[in-house]
Amino acid sequence: MVQSNSVLWIFTAVVFTWINLKMPFSSPQLEIRESDVKDHDPHICLDIQLDGNIRNRAIPTPNETDKCLLYAPPSDFVKLVMNFAVGTPYEGKCAGANCGSRVAYVEVERKYGLDWPPFGYTMIGKQRLENFRAAIHEVDRNNIPGAIIETGVWRGGAMIMAAAVTKEAKSNRDLYLYDAFEDIPGYGNNKDFLMNSQEDVEKNFDLFSLRDENVHFVKGLFKDTVPLWVKGMPIAVLRIDGNFYDSYCDVLYAMYEDVPVGGIVIYDDIMSHPAVMRCWNDFKTDQGVVEELNRIDTPSAWFRKRKAIQIDASKKKPPQDINKS
Repeated sequence: MVQSNSVLWIFTAVVFTWINLKMPFSSPQLEIRESDVKDHDPHICLDIQLDGNIRNRAIPTPNETDKCLLYAPPSDFVKLVMNFAVGTPYEGKCAGANCGSRVAYVEVERKYGLDWPPFGYTMIGKQRLENFRAAIHEVDRNNIPGAIIETGVWRGGAMIMAAAVTKEAKSNRDLYLYDAFEDIPGYGNNKDFLMNSQEDVEKNFDLFSLRDENVHFVKGLFKDTVPLWVKGMPIAVLRIDGNFYDSYCDVLYAMYEDVPVGGIVIYDDIMSHPAVMRCWNDFKTDQGVVEELNRIDTPSAWFRKRKAIQIDASKKKPPQDINKS
């Protein structure tokens, strides 16, 4: 049951964001028909993308357990949170450095996270947000213990959705948001749009009335923060959004061992950033990881952990990009 003040908080969040947020680069021009955008049918697996073309998609069968995350319709409350998290159509989409201007909204781009929302709380798009929600429900359904972690959170929208799902499920899972919460090299001309302080993100949680005691913020560069994760604390869903070889390497070496068998790992930008794919391939080879990726959309992928491993830290590569001094 949705409390009436929850809707009021969400409306307040939209108004606050509209007034206060500044206006990223123009999104790719796509030759995609609006008819390509389809809603999910309930109680079947989420579709996966077969290659670099978002039209080439397939729906696994439920017995393909390494490929299937079951879809169930969200509650009205969670759906409302998700709709505002990705940004509404009426706000258009960003164009120009630092979202200096706006152009007309294109639904298929927002669905697959191919644009930047001027006033949304996440830029991962609808497909990845559904994937994240399904992953949380999957670990609940299968009694996989542990926290939900996102490394690289922008305005916190994906984890705001996670907070709504866990609150509704009364699962009491801990949620950890790891981010620099400051300007870092690589933001370039979009740094004013991409950088958010921890206080900014905390306020976003407050606007949705979802900053509860189970929500934890960890500020700093991954190389300094993720190694402090307490070994042996399970991680049911690990969502990495890091852009760089070193960022993924830091997280995988610090946290992957604590994802139980049956846990879900999500890579936000592995298909779009060659350095990230190189890190994953190195990690697989060096640590004997057997799992294969399922593509969510053009940039991202996920998998279900099937084999427990003990990390050999001696095989961690020296800094490749962002951690170079």
